Amino acid sequence: MRRYLETFSIRALSCSSALVSIAVLSWAGLAAEDVFAQDGTADSIVLETIVLNAKERSTAPIDGYVAQTSSSGTKTDTPILQTPQSLSVVSATEIRDRDARTLADVLSYTPSFTAQPRTFSRVADRFRIRGFDVEPGTGGLLRDGMRLQNNSYDGTQEPFGLERVDVVRGASSVLYGQLSPGGFINGVSKRPTDEPLREIGFEGGSHNRKQLTADFSDAITDTLSYRLTVMGRDSDTNVDAINDDRFYIAPALEWSPDEDTSLTVLGFYQHSSTRFSAPIPYQLIEGIGNGPSFVGRDEFIGEPGYDRMASDMSALGYEFEHRFDNDLRFSSKSRYYQTDLDWRYLMAQTGAAAINTAATTGMLARQYSDRHDRARGFTHDTNIELDVETGPLSHSLVMGYDFYDTNYDSDNFRAAVAPINLNDPVYGTGFTIDRSPARNRGGETETTQHGVYFQDKINFYGRWNVLLGLRHDWADQKFTAHRNGDSVSRDTQETTWRAGLVYEAENGLAPYVSYAQSFFPVSVADYTNNANFDPTTGEQIEAGIRYQPPGTDMLFSAAVYQLTQDNVVSGNLAGDLTQIGQQRARGLELEVKADLTDDLTMVASYSYTDARITRSEVASEIGRRSEDTPYHQASLWLTYDFARLGMEGLSIGGGIRYKGETKASGIDRPIPGYALVDALVRYDVDENVSLSLNATNLFGKDYAYCEFAICRYGDGREIMASARIRW
Repeated sequence: MRRYLETFSIRALSCSSALVSIAVLSWAGLAAEDVFAQDGTADSIVLETIVLNAKERSTAPIDGYVAQTSSSGTKTDTPILQTPQSLSVVSATEIRDRDARTLADVLSYTPSFTAQPRTFSRVADRFRIRGFDVEPGTGGLLRDGMRLQNNSYDGTQEPFGLERVDVVRGASSVLYGQLSPGGFINGVSKRPTDEPLREIGFEGGSHNRKQLTADFSDAITDTLSYRLTVMGRDSDTNVDAINDDRFYIAPALEWSPDEDTSLTVLGFYQHSSTRFSAPIPYQLIEGIGNGPSFVGRDEFIGEPGYDRMASDMSALGYEFEHRFDNDLRFSSKSRYYQTDLDWRYLMAQTGAAAINTAATTGMLARQYSDRHDRARGFTHDTNIELDVETGPLSHSLVMGYDFYDTNYDSDNFRAAVAPINLNDPVYGTGFTIDRSPARNRGGETETTQHGVYFQDKINFYGRWNVLLGLRHDWADQKFTAHRNGDSVSRDTQETTWRAGLVYEAENGLAPYVSYAQSFFPVSVADYTNNANFDPTTGEQIEAGIRYQPPGTDMLFSAAVYQLTQDNVVSGNLAGDLTQIGQQRARGLELEVKADLTDDLTMVASYSYTDARITRSEVASEIGRRSEDTPYHQASLWLTYDFARLGMEGLSIGGGIRYKGETKASGIDRPIPGYALVDALVRYDVDENVSLSLNATNLFGKDYAYCEFAICRYGDGREIMASARIRW
């Protein structure tokens, strides 16, 4: 069979052939005399349902919210219960139900995850997990198991194009090379489906939002199928003069000549047009600064005639897999991507005198940032998986090589322009851009990584699972400054390893312990005068337990961990740089994804995170908490189907997201915590037509996000209505 069989059942037999009946009944464990009368005639019987569950593909659509399998933590399709590391999966169904419009929205109910408000997250996928930066610049944003970008502003992953999103928390370099110790996020592209799919959607609502979506999949021949995913959006935002327009198209082809071979071609093109919401000094933020003048929540400090942020992002790749027999599998995949970003905006000057003048008089000093960024990258991964038996041990061995090459080229110019009066803003001020080469703050960064890795998944006595991994990487960087042509290079090597143990009990409990390492080279673009810095290294100790009651769509998870990053660059008061810095996070994570009944589904999480600097050249930094990392976070989302109450087709959903107070360096007071409420009402007119009404921040809670003495306002209330039609 070309596709994996999900369920096979036999409910009843009424046989006219005794030989066939006896054979089938013997397979079912019944004797012939239990069925046939003494005269040899067949009586009609009803057999107990027999259900055979096949292995779920980690790229296949998830029925509901609860995933059973993921390849993100092992590079092979592995039951989540057997993965000795904290892992969350958000399905396309959950993305749709919550009307997630950015990757930050998708993951907003995930434990230990923080992100900036939509004013920023619609232009960059830059997050924190367990108190550590996770973004393209730290290797933490993957697409289909391979690194996609190398810069935060290359573009964002469009949620409508994703079948699921996997979040692996903690050190994970053994399989993916250079990564932040916080973990990584893997978006899984939509692929051709088993059944024909024809769907269009319409959406409109707050801020003049208009959006059209289309999703089609079908077989072309017996061995070739396709999928085409399209999204177009025209929208304003809650900030004056800032739009949020996008066009996204993603074709996919899958060729499966037999059940052991498949070739999938995946591509997408994405054009985004918006303006950048510049960060604001905290002194000018309502509820944080002392005023009396502030930047309003919907106020634009740029120039509508100048500000522009337009990006084009495209990618094309393939995935090939062949199973030679039941014991050997070969996998190879590659992808090429490129981006082009035209980015200009006005920002606040951040000198102490300028900020004080703005806060007391309302006259905000500004400067322009005029940028043009280009990036391209090629990534490849080849591995073989071999199943072998050694006495009581069953091994699943993975040996592979991956490669990543990227180039990022940025021209960046800045200079002062006329101020704007926050109390009475007037736009249209003209100014001249000076693009003299000597003023170019940008440069070209070339990065190459080669890695070889080995993994052994060992099962013994049916319930014990051991995971061992080892990897060696070669990472090369070169940075050339456009201002003067000076270049600096850094070549590094690093070996990382991991080990984990899981026990699967008969009742569905699966406790585990694990140790894992990570590494990430210090950027030569950030520290051009110190070419000999070692890479930062991370290590994590984690213990957890999962519970999946047999035969249910429920998954309960809990984990405790300690995560440490060493070789952090630390500067003293004299300006000298060393690598004695250390950051450490300790925490607890709880997560539930469950169909509690046939009608009620729940997603819930809680995390306690104590992330701080534990070693630094500057004594006052020791003990300082990580940016935007609250001690306490919690979330709850419920959906209920009213069919049993006689209201066929009606479902309601609601959620609350709580984020405790945080600390931001440079701000001498805590940033207040907040709770946001989201809601859903959906009515399925029939099996082909569905109407939905979604609200985010339903009660219009005012809040702010702050880090490193700058802030952004949080998103206000937004209400969207949508219709989806299938045929």
